[in-house]
Amino acid sequence: MAFIIALTAIWYWNNFTVKTTVQTIESDKVKGDVTITVISDLHGATFGKDNKKLIKKISDAEPDLIFVLGDMYSRGKTEDEESAVKLIEKLNEITDTFVITGDHDTDDSYKQELKNIKGLHYLSFDNENMTVNGTDITIYGVDNVYFSPTYDLNNAFSPPDKNRLNILLAHCPQYEYYESFGTDLTFCGDSHGGMIRLPFLGGIYFNGYLFPKITYPMDITDKGLYDYNGKFMYVTSGLGSYPVKLRLNNRPEICKIVLKGVSK
Repeated sequence: MAFIIALTAIWYWNNFTVKTTVQTIESDKVKGDVTITVISDLHGATFGKDNKKLIKKISDAEPDLIFVLGDMYSRGKTEDEESAVKLIEKLNEITDTFVITGDHDTDDSYKQELKNIKGLHYLSFDNENMTVNGTDITIYGVDNVYFSPTYDLNNAFSPPDKNRLNILLAHCPQYEYYESFGTDLTFCGDSHGGMIRLPFLGGIYFNGYLFPKITYPMDITDKGLYDYNGKFMYVTSGLGSYPVKLRLNNRPEICKIVLKGVSK
């Protein structure tokens, strides 16, 4: 009985408690510190009644911007749409909130609800300019989750202004499809951090491969910060689980990203 209780406690801790992951990123384009909170892949999960615990954690991070990177409910679970919309409405009351969709939350009804939220920044191959704490920022958002051999963001957008801090929001962490466009920072979700993470092996699943550290033929980008010659991609392991709640050593997370100028 004690063993079962212990297993249940471990399972609950790994799947139903939220942590805040903090990451600092430096750029010579940052004039004043910018704090961003990133969430993704809720998959209909709730943390407290009406997600009040989640909202409080995000508010406590004191973000200047909030990024929501898709899969806020699971495909076919349209009953979770309204919960996702209500959460995003609350986040939008905290500060400027930018939302893209993933491969699950693609219903037209959901997209229309997002468009109806006053002041929300819903991006579907769009971009917006803003200035935050003296830093000029352009935020791009894409909602595709499949990539053709000729996929090229240069066909969708004008070249980024090199005098601005350019940020891309994209659900899938496949940097090879974004690199040529040349944004300074890319934020992604989708991977769930590999769901279960094991010592030395990392996540046990990535991009269709089991035990990717052994089997995946390319770089694994399933969790954390990746540096590509001074341009960065940050991948959050997200909040929910799909198809079953089976996280281990990989608790649900919100990410607090602090952008700072380059240290002298």
